[in-house]
Amino acid sequence: MKVKRQSNFWIRTLPALLAVLLLAACSSSPAPRASLPPQPTEPPEEGQTITLITPDAGNLDNTNTKKYQIQTRLTDFYLMNGKEGIAWGITKNALRMYMTRDNGQTWTNISPAATVQFTANPVYGQDIFFADSRHGWIVRTGSGITETIVLHTSDGGQSWKISALNPSSRIAAIYFDSSAHGWLMTTWDNTENRESKALYVTGDGGATWETIMQNEQYTPHSDQPPLPITGVSRGMVFRDRFNGLVSMQFGEEVRLFVTGDGGVSWKAADTLPQPAALKTCSKLMAGSPQFFTETTGWLPVSCEADVGAEVTQHGYFTADGGVSWKYADFSLPGRSDPNRGIPPTFLNTRIGWWLNGDLLYWTGNQGQAWRALPASSVLQAKLKEYPEVVKLQFIDEKTGWLLIQRTEAKRSILLQTINGGVTWKVM
Repeated sequence: MKVKRQSNFWIRTLPALLAVLLLAACSSSPAPRASLPPQPTEPPEEGQTITLITPDAGNLDNTNTKKYQIQTRLTDFYLMNGKEGIAWGITKNALRMYMTRDNGQTWTNISPAATVQFTANPVYGQDIFFADSRHGWIVRTGSGITETIVLHTSDGGQSWKISALNPSSRIAAIYFDSSAHGWLMTTWDNTENRESKALYVTGDGGATWETIMQNEQYTPHSDQPPLPITGVSRGMVFRDRFNGLVSMQFGEEVRLFVTGDGGVSWKAADTLPQPAALKTCSKLMAGSPQFFTETTGWLPVSCEADVGAEVTQHGYFTADGGVSWKYADFSLPGRSDPNRGIPPTFLNTRIGWWLNGDLLYWTGNQGQAWRALPASSVLQAKLKEYPEVVKLQFIDEKTGWLLIQRTEAKRSILLQTINGGVTWKVM
């Protein structure tokens, strides 16, 4: 009986003893480390939500293809016609480019390979140019040991081919008058008032480039004088294969140079008229010239009365292919806000738009009179969120795009109008 009582004792106490030992083992394990508080992160580059067609759609607008939405930060755009346009930005040094063929309802990703790294945001007319929705060019300026390269597509961005240029060159302008023929200007040894310049031409769509002008050995009495070293180029345009125009900044002055042999030789154009409205300018700042037709075009200029003072917008128009220029007195008020350097945008020599604050103005007589369009609640609300104007473009009397941003937040938004600027919506 004594042995049996001991057996019953161990049977009753053994489970409790095991529980105590297990609790002790757990208590002797090291305490877990305290988790680190969330670290502050850089705000993502976003703002624009766009609907992308999946890659297997073949870059075609098809309502039956699969779609998905992404957020991205756009830094520039170009509107080709009433339905087609491109927009782009840089994400982790890779260019992300998108094309729409239905006025922004859907987009296709036409970005080149992410292995092509960019250190700055490409600008249309300087680093990017599209002759149509299938033929486009992107120039990546070299830095250090990386060379300057030109990417070219002939299938709407489904594939890109690469050609190389001088690795030390900075791209100043690019222009094509067809899908095969175009020009590219590079500069180096840049200072505030001078730069060496070279002009390349291609006849095979950008596969190869030939140097047709360089000004390191500038000889003003040459039979084929190049562009001068003095002066900084601001824009380049050609109205046909032979006749081109370059706007240049000479200190506080604006000058134009013209070519009649496709860019081989250049000469100074007639001096731009200096009306009384510009006599008070301490500095005139040149914009990029634009041709509407082979004979008509315009040149935007900004007037700064004093350093850091208000800036007023002015324009010159040509009706003879750039041979002569007529000053247009816009009579626009001066601006001192961050958007003071944004010029009006013109569709032709008569019709234009100008954004002042959160109101859009329209002219139908070359800026002689401006009419305020009805206030758009969407435009006003978005400009409060994104107060910096990047670009305004109209492709016809009804269709226009506006890109606005907030730099410190790394966010941007693209707006669209289809009634001449009366109402706007986010694309």
